[in-house]
Amino acid sequence: MQTRLISLPVFLTVLLTLFSVNRPAMAEPFSTVLFEDEFDGTELKKEWGSWKSESVVREGVLVGITPTDADHPSVNSLKLPPLSDLEVSVSFKFAGSDRFNIMFRDLDYQGSHAGHICHVSVTPRSVTLYDGKTGQFRKDIRDKRKAGQKLDQETQDLLKTKMSQNKLSLNPDVWHTLLIRIEGDTMKTWIDDRLMGTLQSDGITHSTKSNMNITTMDREVHYDHFVIRTP
Repeated sequence: MQTRLISLPVFLTVLLTLFSVNRPAMAEPFSTVLFEDEFDGTELKKEWGSWKSESVVREGVLVGITPTDADHPSVNSLKLPPLSDLEVSVSFKFAGSDRFNIMFRDLDYQGSHAGHICHVSVTPRSVTLYDGKTGQFRKDIRDKRKAGQKLDQETQDLLKTKMSQNKLSLNPDVWHTLLIRIEGDTMKTWIDDRLMGTLQSDGITHSTKSNMNITTMDREVHYDHFVIRTP
């Protein structure tokens, strides 16, 4: 039997085809840059707000730090013009802490706790997408939990539809990239250019998101190359 050797160009073409089939292409970024920060100064830009935070700019990155005696995770926030569709991209590296959130709020909205609309939570083991407006932060649901009341089965079943938890495995000692895109009633998340999670839920379509914050659990997560874009 005669063995036929595959030429190198043909082999590479087959390999790239298989790779593209098994790895969804990264979405083209939204076209308009609303805000960006390379954290190349010695302190946070004036646009950033901080709450219960000891976050600092150190060696060209934002270092998210929660004070040791704080009763709430560190919050570093940005005001936004009222938006429906937007995307956030940021590089990150775990440096002690094992979780951070990118959260979107409308501070004038009274139907959810602190105006929470939706958010993405990232750990080395998972990325979870939430519709908080009609889910866990909905005012009546949050008030019941705060009071220690048990949620009825209908509410528990509802909450399962308001989140999308996706397993992954990230090396906490190296840098990764995160992109979150909100478009209509759908929020998608890519990590290292791979689509890792999608959530479609009616609360996400909220048309006046006016605040974005990075919430760092404990100490520390490092952030760089931060960009907010709109279509």
